[in-house]
Amino acid sequence: MTIEPADYDLRESRRMADEDEQPLDLSAGGDGETAAELHRLGRREELLKLQTKLLASGSLPEKPYLTSLPNRYGAEVIVFEWLDLLVEKAGFENTGNALSYYEDVGWLSEAAHESLRSYMYGFSEADRFGAAGPADLDTNDHVSSLVYIAQLASL
Repeated sequence: MTIEPADYDLRESRRMADEDEQPLDLSAGGDGETAAELHRLGRREELLKLQTKLLASGSLPEKPYLTSLPNRYGAEVIVFEWLDLLVEKAGFENTGNALSYYEDVGWLSEAAHESLRSYMYGFSEADRFGAAGPADLDTNDHVSSLVYIAQLASL
């Protein structure tokens, strides 16, 4: 006997799904991890996957990891998401400082750094911060930045 999806009563299925649905708790994971820790672990896992993919192909990238921005639509989406994350948290000055730091440590070439700075000027800093103002970037933010750089370099 086969089960045919057309035989299901959609109202009954929806009602059962609503009864089973538990509210999503983003404050902590199953092991007491906070949402920020889970995000950080996810970003590091993504970086590891990209590194594994590069190892399987037989080559690890040399510094600078990102010599220029790929000329593809998908690359622009990644750039906008990354820069929005940085500007949202740290403002223009700290984001610019972070991009300079990434060039200094060899994650970005000078050309990639300049391209990213030109993209950055398309963002607005107005009304993004509370009374405390922009925050400093922390290690998790830099790990996320490295993941974005690796994603762009892999395109």
